[in-house]
Amino acid sequence: MTSLLYSADPNHKPEVALALTPFRALCGFKPVAEIAAYLQETPELQALIPKSVVDAFLEAASAGDEDPQARSSLKEVFHSLMSASEDDVKQNLDKLVARYGALSDRQHGSGIIDLVLTLHDQFPGDIGIFCGFILNEVILKLGEAIFLGAGEPHAYVSGGTFCLLSE
Repeated sequence: MTSLLYSADPNHKPEVALALTPFRALCGFKPVAEIAAYLQETPELQALIPKSVVDAFLEAASAGDEDPQARSSLKEVFHSLMSASEDDVKQNLDKLVARYGALSDRQHGSGIIDLVLTLHDQFPGDIGIFCGFILNEVILKLGEAIFLGAGEPHAYVSGGTFCLLSE
């Protein structure tokens, strides 16, 4: 099985990804208010993160994206999510996919539901599916590009790119 997210790159560098075909990725963190809303609305996501971490993040998120405590709490949320046990991930992912899959076509459309279901189809069982709630979805057309700073979390979902790495 191909994984959506790979382990941390010990030699992370800035990179530019140039779309050679239509391209879809998850890149960088969503605004903290949006992540806070997903945490409050998505029990399957919240179940993977210790309550103390969720509570600290929700309290800090009210200060906004520029607040150092909000950013620090966000990193703890992400770390906790990515450290969740395989059994917990499988159990909560199964619940989430079943819940989203049972929704009518009218409730689908663009958005997190379709992203989660698409990621599940491509990467069944992968913890990275939950990153759709945390990371920005980026869709590039042929010839468009995106810059990723060193250490910025990202996952390439579909399409082809040419990546330039900076030393």
